[in-house]
Amino acid sequence: MNLKLHHFAYNIRPDKLELVLELLEKIGCKLSYREENARWCMIQQNSIPVSIQIIETNDKPISIDQKTNTHIAFLSNMPKEDIEQIKNWSKNKNVNFRQGEWSDKELWFDLPDVFINFVIEIMHTSIAE
Repeated sequence: MNLKLHHFAYNIRPDKLELVLELLEKIGCKLSYREENARWCMIQQNSIPVSIQIIETNDKPISIDQKTNTHIAFLSNMPKEDIEQIKNWSKNKNVNFRQGEWSDKELWFDLPDVFINFVIEIMHTSIAE
């Protein structure tokens, strides 16, 4: 077989697509595909040939214990500072925010009223070295 990875798909609450796009653009992603009024889209980063599909669904959010096992991970030289900026952004948008960590270099955040089945992890670049 010669399979090539194309994308991952994650679910968000209805009417939150534009909010999630704004957040993901803030952390370095860009919209790569969306039909006119579709309530799903594809995003990616310039140097990475894999997309993330964001889909609005009416599914009930899963528990935080399950959510943290499914995450979108980003690398950063300053993960704590980045989490703080996202926390401030969510406060300005009146969006509930919660955060946690697996270590001092592996942090995660959740927007519990937006993300259904995932969290976003921000790891220090040294983790990947």
